[in-house]
Amino acid sequence: MKKSLIVFVLISMAGCTINIKQDEQGKIKLPAQSGKPADGDKTRAGQVPHVTAANEIAAQARLRSISTAEMAYFAEQGKYATLDELLRMGLLNDPSRGKLSGYRFDVRVKDQSFEATAVPENFGVTGRRSFYIDDTGVMRAAERGGAAATASDPEVY
Repeated sequence: MKKSLIVFVLISMAGCTINIKQDEQGKIKLPAQSGKPADGDKTRAGQVPHVTAANEIAAQARLRSISTAEMAYFAEQGKYATLDELLRMGLLNDPSRGKLSGYRFDVRVKDQSFEATAVPENFGVTGRRSFYIDDTGVMRAAERGGAAATASDPEVY
């Protein structure tokens, strides 16, 4: 029930709608997450739209957390850090080992900058868009068929 409630809250915050039903005992039933689209959903097989939307929201939030951790690390150390360094310093909590909500996360450190990306583990099922953020703090996203987003992709507002 907790997982369903969290997904519902994330979807509501994103402005998405889903059909909620109650069973005979009055318990809330969300659409099945069997990998098949719910009735009336016009999506490719295997994609559950409300789960995909929630995964994308979580990926964006995670990238913003990475960006914030990078800024804190830079203020203290004068350079940017890898994902492992951020975890070791306690600036970022990552029980998922670089994966979260169907996305893989990667941080690349350059001379005086960083680039962080989030890519769907299973394009079209766990997510459709890839996300990118760098030291400018600007989030970018695009449908890239499972490839990483880049600095040239459109900005996410």
